[in-house]
Amino acid sequence: MEIVEQGPRGPRWAGAAALLALLAAVPLIVVLTRAEDGGGPRPVVSRDPVREDGDGPRPVVSRVPVREAVSVTPNAVYPAAVVEGGTGTMRVTFPDGSRAEITYPARLSLASLGARPYVGGTLTGDGGAEFRALTAPLYGEAETAAGRAMLRPLTANVSVWPGPPGVDAAGQVLLFRFGDWRLALQDEPMGMTFEQRLAWAANLRGTHGPDGFLTLSAGGPLRLARPGETRAGRLVGPQLWLGGLSRRMLVVAPVPGCGRLGEAPVVLDARHAIAGSACRDGYYLAASGDRGFVRAAVEDVRVRPAP
Repeated sequence: MEIVEQGPRGPRWAGAAALLALLAAVPLIVVLTRAEDGGGPRPVVSRDPVREDGDGPRPVVSRVPVREAVSVTPNAVYPAAVVEGGTGTMRVTFPDGSRAEITYPARLSLASLGARPYVGGTLTGDGGAEFRALTAPLYGEAETAAGRAMLRPLTANVSVWPGPPGVDAAGQVLLFRFGDWRLALQDEPMGMTFEQRLAWAANLRGTHGPDGFLTLSAGGPLRLARPGETRAGRLVGPQLWLGGLSRRMLVVAPVPGCGRLGEAPVVLDARHAIAGSACRDGYYLAASGDRGFVRAAVEDVRVRPAP
């Protein structure tokens, strides 16, 4: 049995090209890195990319302190992968706090894709119920900013930013900060009122767990979508998005009762079209990317609850 972990490394050239296209307006990036030897034989979840190819003498835990105006480190967690006999295994935590064990063909290198949370939420008030989705931008604040200035701080951990460049139908973005994590709430063109935005900021809570994953909870007039919940024919319950920098991406979502889900798809960004999906054993899988990756992800990946 082999436990594989890796410290920081530079982005692949394909990934760098995608990032440069996204952040062409960011004027200065200074990244300071420091590696520390973990020295232990057990798997360790890292915020840094991991290797699953078997190279390297032993697990290494490393942190990448970034000292810059806008961070461009991945807004994702990289679970430890245990590789044995061509099969990879990793444990994950969904935004609602439920845990699962994912097994997959090691050649897919799912742990090295990085995992990000997604969940929808509904705010109820005098004006009715307002639904919005929470996503984790691949490069956090840098991706949200895209070289532009923040519009204003809203609270100590929430700020207001312009909508995505070139998307006229999108409203402003509320960016939540929970430890190292950044979550984006994409508003609609008409926008929520100031009081509604304050209600989101006051009632959404995020906990950074010891495994590196982000667990979300809500109170007051705010309710987060439950596993398997749909809205307008879309799955909006808690999900994990694996990947996103390259064409390859896999969405995993707990769904109690696959038969009730029907054809409800997940919502991804415009760069990733769902090419294949399946729902079995209480979990929904949707994959984007090359044909070989999509086929293996949909047919060979298995997910089961973990304690």
